[in-house]
Amino acid sequence: MDYFDWFVPPDLRDEPRVRTRHRGITKALLTISLVVTLMLLAVALLRGRLSPAEYTLFAVCIVTPVLGALLIRATASITLGLVATNLGGILIVAVWAFLSGGILSIALPAFLANIALLGTFGNVPILLGMGAVLAAALVFLYLATTLGWMPVSMVAASDLPGLMLTSMLGSAAIVVLAGYFLARDRALVKTRLHDARREAEQSSRAKAVFLRSMSQEFRAPLDAILGLAESLRTEGQLPEPDRLQALQDIVTSGRYLGDLLGQLLEMSRVEAGDLSVRIESVSVAEVVAPCLAILGPVARGQRVVLRDEAAAYAEHLIWADRVLVRQVLLNLLSNAVKFNRPDGGVTVSCQPVTGPCLRILVADTGSGIPKSRQRELFEPLSSFGLEKGAIHGGGLGLVMSKRLIERMRGRIGFDSIEGLGSNFWIELPLAETSGA
Repeated sequence: MDYFDWFVPPDLRDEPRVRTRHRGITKALLTISLVVTLMLLAVALLRGRLSPAEYTLFAVCIVTPVLGALLIRATASITLGLVATNLGGILIVAVWAFLSGGILSIALPAFLANIALLGTFGNVPILLGMGAVLAAALVFLYLATTLGWMPVSMVAASDLPGLMLTSMLGSAAIVVLAGYFLARDRALVKTRLHDARREAEQSSRAKAVFLRSMSQEFRAPLDAILGLAESLRTEGQLPEPDRLQALQDIVTSGRYLGDLLGQLLEMSRVEAGDLSVRIESVSVAEVVAPCLAILGPVARGQRVVLRDEAAAYAEHLIWADRVLVRQVLLNLLSNAVKFNRPDGGVTVSCQPVTGPCLRILVADTGSGIPKSRQRELFEPLSSFGLEKGAIHGGGLGLVMSKRLIERMRGRIGFDSIEGLGSNFWIELPLAETSGA
């Protein structure tokens, strides 16, 4: 967090558009204080001395914009802060003009700063109201001058040319610099709004593709269940082997349908932040061994060899949720087996990385992932692999794995070469070595 971020209300710092707007207003207000400070130094150099009243007015001019920025931070209301700052600025300049020549005062150019800030409101009633206050101050100074209500000017006639130049240059600097910061940050806000709109449109299109693909994923097992059940109902007494096979196919399709629905529900819980995570020290052996035991029969059925090369790190401890990290590793292993080639291999290994963290790798000898599609792999609404039904389950496993690992303060990634295979890995904070 930098200096300007401190002036942004804490509750609004996570909203980029609002944060940018508050930063722009803060820069404009603090710029006014800075320029008035430089004007004070210039006046002091020109005249050599100032009266107590002049020092007081300069001090109030410097402090008022800062107080406005603090008011915005405290109330989270830009409108309230700018209204208060404008009213204070108009009052200060009016008093200064009253003490230094009325409607002909060298202080009048300072009203330009108030006019510049008025343009930042974007609120017509407030703009008109503040304009009316400024007009009233000018009318008062005119009447005070013409009716002889003015005190003796605190500025000597010989000092007027230099002070008028200082006043004009300072007022111009306030208008230009404050306008620059406001215009630049408004441009950033517009850019973010444009980017957000484009992302929303892309997300909407991706969601449509995702839902269409998911409907196909649900339709296949549902059609299988209905078709098999209908055949059992209409074809009478089937031979025992055929009847048992049909029932087994119904159970398999039903389980797959349930798994698919479970993945969708699980992902919705993760996205909503409703999933509780219990971080504790877990040994690598407690993570890897159960997953290899579960996937062993599946791998043998698909003629894929599972290799455990993580034994050297079996006693190392990582900070993780015991259940969730197994779920992630099981998903990576399942994908590595599912999309492997016959007589291929899947290897689990570990290596330390900076952090300090421990990386658990799952390497396979499958077909790999095309480079042009690798960016889509962890996108929640990606259609990767679904066009041809290649990834059963809607491709949700990797999406959930990424969310779960991030909830455990870890990282997940991969590298892949098309035709040679892929390496998927997870990194989690290293706790210690068991028994060390």
